[in-house]
Amino acid sequence: MAEAVVITDVTPRDGLQDATGFVPLEDKIALVEGLVSAGFTHVEVTSFMHPLRIPMLSDGDSLVPAVAHLAKHLVALVPNVKGVERAIAAGVPTVMLVASASESHNRANLNRSRRETMVILAEAAESARSQGLRVHGAISTAFECPFEGRVPVADVVEMAQAYQQMGVEALNFADTLGTATPAMVKECIRAVRESTDSFAALGLHLHDRMGWALANVIMAYELGVRRFESALGGLGGCPYAPGAAGNIDTEKLVAFFEAQGIGTGVDLDRLVSVRHSLLKVIAKGLPVPEKGGS
Repeated sequence: MAEAVVITDVTPRDGLQDATGFVPLEDKIALVEGLVSAGFTHVEVTSFMHPLRIPMLSDGDSLVPAVAHLAKHLVALVPNVKGVERAIAAGVPTVMLVASASESHNRANLNRSRRETMVILAEAAESARSQGLRVHGAISTAFECPFEGRVPVADVVEMAQAYQQMGVEALNFADTLGTATPAMVKECIRAVRESTDSFAALGLHLHDRMGWALANVIMAYELGVRRFESALGGLGGCPYAPGAAGNIDTEKLVAFFEAQGIGTGVDLDRLVSVRHSLLKVIAKGLPVPEKGGS
C-alpha cells in the first residue's frame, strides 16, 4: 500500500486571514472542532502576527486555549520572539516560522529584509525550543513573487540552509501565488535536498491560481514529500501578495489521495459538513448586493 500523507488544514489561519467579514470566535472554535472530528490531526489554527497587520486573526490568544485540548498537532504561525511568547502563553505546541524567498515580498509581508528576518527567526526558534515547543519553518514565494517574478532556486536554498541552522524539524515550500509548475517543484526540492542535510520532513503549501496544484502534489509525492497544506473550499490567499489565489481545496486533495489508495485519515463526508457550516458563517459577513445591479 502507498505511504500515507499528513495533510494540515490551514483554513483557520490562511483561509480566514483575508476573509470578507470577521468570523466570530465561537465559529472559529466550531471550525477547529469540525476539522478534528473529520480526522485532521494537524491544524494551523491562527497567526500571532501583529493584530493591526492581520486583524482577522487578532483573537488567536483566545482561540488557542479553547481548542488546545482537541489535537496534539495544532500549529500557529509566528513572525518573531513576541509571536513565540504569545504562542507559549496561549498553549500552542508547534510554531511555524515564516520568511519569503523574495526580498520584495518579505518586506511587504514582514516589513524587513530577508537577512534581518532570519536573524529574528533564529532568536524565535531558540525561544520556542527552550519552552518545549516544536519548531517548523516556511518559505513563502518559494517559486514566484508578485513583485519580482520567478524566484531563483539559489535564494530558496539559502533560506533552507538558514532554517537548517536554526534546527527546524520540518520545512514547507509555499507557492504563494499559485503559479508553480511541477518542473519548478522538482527543481526546488532536489536543490534543497542536495545542498542541505535531509530535513525530518519537507512539505508543500499550495495555492491554485493556474489549476496546476494537484500536478504539483503528484510531483512532490513522487519525490518523497508526505506533508501537504490546504484549506476548505480553496479559501485563503495573502494580503501582501497581489494576485495570490486561494489554497488548494482540502476536499479535492483528500479525495485525490484516497482515490489512489494513499491514506489521509480524513472522513470526506464529515469534511463536507464542516465546509457547509463555515461558508454559511462567512456568507453572513458579505455585503448585500444592491437591487437593480447587473
